[in-house]
Amino acid sequence: MITKEANHGPKLFLDRALLSKLPNNVAKELSTRGLTTSGYIEKASFVGLMMVDNESYVFLPRGSNLDVQEEHVINASNTLKAVEKYSRISKTKIDLFDEGKGERKLNKLSLIRNLLDDFRQNGIYTKRRTINKLNFGKTDWKKTVNKISPYLGVGGNPVYLDTYGSKKRYFNDCEIAVIHAHIISQLDKRFSWLVTGNLKPLAPELIEYGSPRGDSNYQLSRLKKELSQTYSDRDINLLKLLIQYIKSEAGSDQSNQVIGLSNFHFCWEYMLGQVLKYTVSLNSKLPAPAYVDVDEHVLTANEKSMRTDIILHDEGNQQCTVADAKYYAATTVSNAPGWGDIVKQLFYEKALSKLDIDWKIKNAFIFPGCEPYLSKAKIRDRVNSTKSSHIFIDEFEPIYCYYANPMEVVTKFITGSKMSKLSKDLLAMN
Repeated sequence: MITKEANHGPKLFLDRALLSKLPNNVAKELSTRGLTTSGYIEKASFVGLMMVDNESYVFLPRGSNLDVQEEHVINASNTLKAVEKYSRISKTKIDLFDEGKGERKLNKLSLIRNLLDDFRQNGIYTKRRTINKLNFGKTDWKKTVNKISPYLGVGGNPVYLDTYGSKKRYFNDCEIAVIHAHIISQLDKRFSWLVTGNLKPLAPELIEYGSPRGDSNYQLSRLKKELSQTYSDRDINLLKLLIQYIKSEAGSDQSNQVIGLSNFHFCWEYMLGQVLKYTVSLNSKLPAPAYVDVDEHVLTANEKSMRTDIILHDEGNQQCTVADAKYYAATTVSNAPGWGDIVKQLFYEKALSKLDIDWKIKNAFIFPGCEPYLSKAKIRDRVNSTKSSHIFIDEFEPIYCYYANPMEVVTKFITGSKMSKLSKDLLAMN
């Protein structure tokens, strides 16, 4: 179990941060787990939550703004919600929490959030008991008639001066409630910001419950016994979560945990595809390669066809934009997309122009960032250009560059909203 109390929020860093600029213990954990970029200069390659030496560290997507201290906790909370949502939807969850056996349990991030969410909505576990006694609660007429002698009333009708009754009472001081309170109290100290977006604890009063009896095996046996006797959907779900949590904690190194995505560019592409408006799918219409064997038989390879990230279409002016979500810094030529990415975009434009559609086609890159740096990529004639006079080849359309605030993308993604301004800018004629 987590035992050390934390009285502050997570410390924030950015994906692709230089390892040399990170705390030594954090840099060592990233390097040990292989969560770094390849190359001469090692950088972090991770978005998510790290628990190192009983401290919480959250890595936000590259290009995020760390200047506003007041937004740190909500940005950390939203980033982890986005990571969890993407992991759940994409079915490619990366939960690097390893219990030493190479086994993956329930996504740890989801498990923690579900436990805290359940408590916030339903409170501590309660045990229902039915109390039976005289003149109490709802009358049990069958038992009363069988056990109580009546008096004759008016008209010879029986009158019962005493009745047997029963009433359901709810108690939250049972052994299961103590286990539940202890787990929530420990998670509250570390992770309440995960669901609330602030540093205010959910339930500081739970510490009054104290520690549960026995070790983890004893607690698991009590939870399983309770589960076998429970019929309430909420109680069943909660007991299963508590069992999963205790199992995930047992025998693991609680000082160092890592939960998140090591290759965030997939999540970046997916999120943008979800938050942009006017998107359409044309992948089934794009060209595909075919091979011809030595006997002149044509071997189609549709599974190797062109596949675009995002296509936006405005029916009003028949404008179409092919947008490639690129997880590059794009602050200089050296960290912008290379020739392969540029050629791919140019071929998308060429392929779409061959379809039987009368659309004006525009190419775009979308980078993570709060400030624009590059405006477009164009193909330059190296033979006829000079340092002061640049000749561009008009046969190749420009690729326009756009920057999206990663935290805005994250927020829109977790709330199911759309980025209207960016969508309109992408479709606007340049």
